[in-house]
Amino acid sequence: MKKILSLLSIICTISFPSLAAKPTCSPNYNGYCSYTGTVDRIYINSGNLILIYFDEPINLSEPSKAGLSITETSAAAYKVNDNPEFAKLFYSTALAAQASKRKVSIQMRSTLNGYLKFDRIWLAE
Repeated sequence: MKKILSLLSIICTISFPSLAAKPTCSPNYNGYCSYTGTVDRIYINSGNLILIYFDEPINLSEPSKAGLSITETSAAAYKVNDNPEFAKLFYSTALAAQASKRKVSIQMRSTLNGYLKFDRIWLAE
């Protein structure tokens, strides 16, 4: 029985590739990048920088499709001081997604300190 379960486990692993998400970018609508996935990690520091981490890092060349250039591939950033009200709403939405295991979609249309800079978020049902 253990051998059958092990075999089924291996088959499922091979048959169903990882569903991890990585951001993609497009030149449409003046260029943007988007990410849909889970919120495994979100970070804020005393310098008022928020980072939201992607399931999988973005390919370094992908943002060039949107006319953007980055050096950091694992997360998107936002400076709280740019718009404190938006930052609070974004952070609370991301925390709600993390707590409920729901997916988010975020868009990024510029950069900040080498990161993609997020500017909107959707919470999945």
